[in-house]
Amino acid sequence: MKRILHPKKNTLLLFSLLSFVILTLYVRHFSFTWEFVFSVVFYIIFLLAILFIGILISIKIDKKKKSKLKFYFIISFTQLLIIWLLSIPLRNWQIDYSKNKGMSIVNLVEKYKMNYGIYPKSLSEIEQKMNSNIPKWTALGTKYSYEIFKNGNYSIGFKSYYGYDLHYGNLNKEWISTD
Repeated sequence: MKRILHPKKNTLLLFSLLSFVILTLYVRHFSFTWEFVFSVVFYIIFLLAILFIGILISIKIDKKKKSKLKFYFIISFTQLLIIWLLSIPLRNWQIDYSKNKGMSIVNLVEKYKMNYGIYPKSLSEIEQKMNSNIPKWTALGTKYSYEIFKNGNYSIGFKSYYGYDLHYGNLNKEWISTD
């Protein structure tokens, strides 16, 4: 207990690593959640408020008990703030990169149609017949989907942040976001 109340550098370093992993997973998890009232911003601000209150309470406890609990809260608060601020440009990059990677699938689908006269029934059909490697995973860590419609059109898609799905349709030749 003394090691927790009066942490040394090694204890704080270990806590920092564990806290960073947990907070990163927290932000990632809620980045794929979209609810009518609550979004990732709500969950992050809510946790920041809890951590800030924890800082204030731990400062009072530290004065009475001569402990150093405030460092745990300060570390987590600072990490969450940095993770949140970095996640915004990182998300944008991941979405753009995933769209570009998805366009390589579109090119292969179109090439398949040029070679065989019809669109493939599945992406694995392209891999088998054309001996091509098709990207399966986006930069977001979600899987690409492929759907062919009765009218002969198709859609390439993937799940994005905030519960949005991005789809590329060969009719409009652009990525559309839906929820």
